Amino acid sequence: MNRTGPSSAPHSTFAERLRQGDTYGLLLILLVATYFVLALAGTTEWDRFVTAVMFGGVLLLTLHTSRVRGRWMRIAVIVISVTLLLNVVQAIIGDDLVTGLGYLWIAFAVASPVVILQRILRHPAVELETILGALCAYVLIALAFAAIYAMLQEVGSENFFAQPPPYERVDFLYFSFVTMTTTGFGDLTASTPLGKVLVTLEALIGTVFLVTIVASLVASFGEARRRTPGDG
Repeated sequence: MNRTGPSSAPHSTFAERLRQGDTYGLLLILLVATYFVLALAGTTEWDRFVTAVMFGGVLLLTLHTSRVRGRWMRIAVIVISVTLLLNVVQAIIGDDLVTGLGYLWIAFAVASPVVILQRILRHPAVELETILGALCAYVLIALAFAAIYAMLQEVGSENFFAQPPPYERVDFLYFSFVTMTTTGFGDLTASTPLGKVLVTLEALIGTVFLVTIVASLVASFGEARRRTPGDG
């Protein structure tokens, strides 16, 4: 019988696992690398292109390893490829050829955790890749909120932070992960009403995600799930 979980081929090679999907460990490594690129890259058009390439790779690997196939995968490849092409053209001409490309990446970032959760919650057994997938979704949620905060700073009439500018990309990343983990150092705080609402929402999502999804997966590690007709 053909199984759909990560344990269907325990003795398969890494190349075979990568081809089949459910390689969330690799995705997590790419996410960490992307975080550092986003945090350390500058604001030139070529820096934006490099970050777009990294994030595009994250999105494609997210879809592939979550076993998104067929029409939706083809659509995603086309949209991401066109977006990257527009980014490189803008880098060459040194001007914004198309406005709103950053908003498209935000939409991808918001959708990615949902795609991962839909996949890992269908694993027939809770294994290491299941838990790593949950961690990938957690990191992607924080990255999505960081992008939303940066967008609000760009399009809003008021500064997103109560502290005076200038703000770097790393400030929004740092603030998002501090909020997601409910660390709350207090060196950066949201100033706008919408910003405060989103920060509260992120802190709530981060807390609930850890104490429900991640905790339940860790507690069920190695156990088989009850299969339903819709699984697989």
